[in-house]
Amino acid sequence: MNIPTRRDIITKVKSEGGRIAAVMPFHYPRALLRAFNIHPMEVWGPPHVDDLSGGQHFPEYTCKIVTRATRFLQSKSVADVDYILTPHTCDSLQGMASILKDHLDIPQPVVTLYHPRGRRPSDYTFMLAELRRISEELAELTGKNPSQNEFLTAIDSENRALDLFRRIAENRHRYVVSDRDFFTVLRAREYLPAEDFISQAESLPTGTPNQSGPGLMLSGIVPEPMHLFDHIQSCGAHVLTDDLACCSRRLYDPVGTGDPLKGLAEHLLSMPPDTTVSTPYAERFDYLLAKMKVAGAKGVIVYDPKFCEPELFYIPMFEKAVKAAGFGFLHVEVELGTEIPHTVLNRIDAFIEVLT
Repeated sequence: MNIPTRRDIITKVKSEGGRIAAVMPFHYPRALLRAFNIHPMEVWGPPHVDDLSGGQHFPEYTCKIVTRATRFLQSKSVADVDYILTPHTCDSLQGMASILKDHLDIPQPVVTLYHPRGRRPSDYTFMLAELRRISEELAELTGKNPSQNEFLTAIDSENRALDLFRRIAENRHRYVVSDRDFFTVLRAREYLPAEDFISQAESLPTGTPNQSGPGLMLSGIVPEPMHLFDHIQSCGAHVLTDDLACCSRRLYDPVGTGDPLKGLAEHLLSMPPDTTVSTPYAERFDYLLAKMKVAGAKGVIVYDPKFCEPELFYIPMFEKAVKAAGFGFLHVEVELGTEIPHTVLNRIDAFIEVLT
């Protein structure tokens, strides 16, 4: 694979007169940013950054995604970033937004996005109001007021990328690449423009993969480091489907035609059942169990950064539901970093051995 790097994309965007937004995980309106000629570059940690200075602003039980990202956003590595967008995915990210805005000397304006926690008419009204607020804030920051045509063009591009992302994510069995390469392409959506992602995704070779051993669902927030997939493969297993925050939890419905902001509000509220928006337990578990059955998975590994509260609230009942349905279940917590602890690797080994 020859996927452009983040630096390649930043250089390209800047050369074309665009601006860059560093976006924290993980639900946000891509097309809205695009309409303002702002390109999102998602920040999931990153794992290679130390969090010594970032961590001093938070309690010790804050996840490494937040503390490492805070450190990263204070560094010279983000000199080309124009804005920071922080959705209220969890209380830690909300706290991060407050610290970035009010306590740290960073040059970029910080834009926040608050998600409703339900799917009632009032939640739609709230989401629409949030998008209008953000649109007004971006207009003030950029001096730009996108036309209806610019909005619809942005929506069309993002819809096409979303459609391809969905077709790939839901059909792992059609691609003859390793799990690591497969998810590397899906995760490239975190920073590639829609057109570049489409080009990369369409180049994935199709056919019947040579897979043996137990198939798994990989759930959780983000599979870092990516050699997690190499280890699963070395144990004789493979990942058939996912419920990752950085991947399939963003299989939204396409943005409809008509009023762009109304369409984007409906789009964002169409996300699959997700821990970070307080989906009712039964709805989420029914969705995931059905997904495992369709894929033919024998078990699920929930791979989470340590102290991820939205995930932890669901784990006890999720484990009970998975085992009652006859599937294997493993939950592991890791410190986001460049290596996976041997204790975690050993637990994965043992789990796959039981399924074999």
